[in-house]
Amino acid sequence: MLVVGLLCAPATAEASRLQGNNPFLVSSINNNHPFTGQETLLTYTLYFRDIAPKISREIPPSFQGFWARESSSERFIKSLPATVQGERFRSAVVKQFKLVPIQSGKITVSGYNMLCTLPQNDVAIGGKELPDSSVGITAPAITISARALPQPVPKQYSGAVGIFSLNFVADKKTINIGEPLSLKLTLTGTGSLLTLELPDVQLPESFRKNPSERTTNLVKNSGTTSGSITSATLAWAQSEGDFEIPAVTLVVFNPETQQFSILHSKSLAIKVKPAAQNVAGLKEKPLNTPPEKKDRVTTLFSIVTIALLLLISYALILLIKKKQLTNAKKLGAEGTVEHSPEIGKSAKSMKQQLLALLAETGLKSPGGMTRIELQDALQKINIPEETRSELPEVLDSLDKILYSNAGEKESRIPDRIKAKVNALLHALKKAG
Repeated sequence: MLVVGLLCAPATAEASRLQGNNPFLVSSINNNHPFTGQETLLTYTLYFRDIAPKISREIPPSFQGFWARESSSERFIKSLPATVQGERFRSAVVKQFKLVPIQSGKITVSGYNMLCTLPQNDVAIGGKELPDSSVGITAPAITISARALPQPVPKQYSGAVGIFSLNFVADKKTINIGEPLSLKLTLTGTGSLLTLELPDVQLPESFRKNPSERTTNLVKNSGTTSGSITSATLAWAQSEGDFEIPAVTLVVFNPETQQFSILHSKSLAIKVKPAAQNVAGLKEKPLNTPPEKKDRVTTLFSIVTIALLLLISYALILLIKKKQLTNAKKLGAEGTVEHSPEIGKSAKSMKQQLLALLAETGLKSPGGMTRIELQDALQKINIPEETRSELPEVLDSLDKILYSNAGEKESRIPDRIKAKVNALLHALKKAG
């Protein structure tokens, strides 16, 4: 009902596919009529029947007329039951993109397709498993109507669309000449945080500054980007006096009220004092030290130096012995624990163990890779050929248990799969 209600056109376009057992894709977007510069979320959802298909190849869509960024997500994180046109399926989000239209008018996103292989049930004919079948799937095109911003657009506008607040602070109110002053401008809220530009901080003429550094702190897995971005600037004054750093302003467009507004921060009052006195002036006064006193000082200095050298040597010996003892314990632990790793008791925990060890070998987001991408990545980091061939098959077997219509059958994991998982954990641990 959710698919039919929100995505009527895509569901109708895929109605012919529902007659067979082939999986199909549905395209959806959370806002069909955004303003130019307003962020939207494009989602591709895969629908399938009993067993989750394996995605072996993907071709990304065309984003002409958009700024686009893919949201990282692992395939089959959530496989949920769904009903489409009265028939039961399971669904999984396979791709999400955050889009920002950079022009007004109708813009179409199309071209996303994938090649899937459909695993067969464990039905043997003549002692052999049935071969997988391949099917190509193309997602329906989706069109949005981007609205132009209301006229006139303020000259200071730099692309901020959403609901935000602005904060401007300094780490000190009083500094000495040449002492660093840290200034932070923070924009917090929900909207186009990924594409907007923060205004520059204006300083008095006697101040100097380094280039600003921008950092982001965003909420994970949110539909519309939310969180904060901070521009940090390190500055210092070259003359003393009382100064005022002007308030910072930012023009934003609120899509809910459909109006522009100006955010204002507070100005900062900074007092600059003369440079702090240091001990360098003491060098101007000569020391009149008697010869006898010089000899005593030299002797005392020699004794202290020898004592320090003895202490350093003793500390080095202790460190070497400690390191040798640690290495011995580590070797002993590897000889006892690593040979008998404890595998998970469920298909989910087994899969998580395998993905965690893959990440330790240097792979980035192994759970989001297609089978071909995974094979190529394993070959680049010199994983043995036997392990490379066994790993995808074991992951597919675990997916069959996790994402079948009947739900997860934790207590029915075949012993042969447990044995393969155990062997792969040993091999990946050794590679890691």
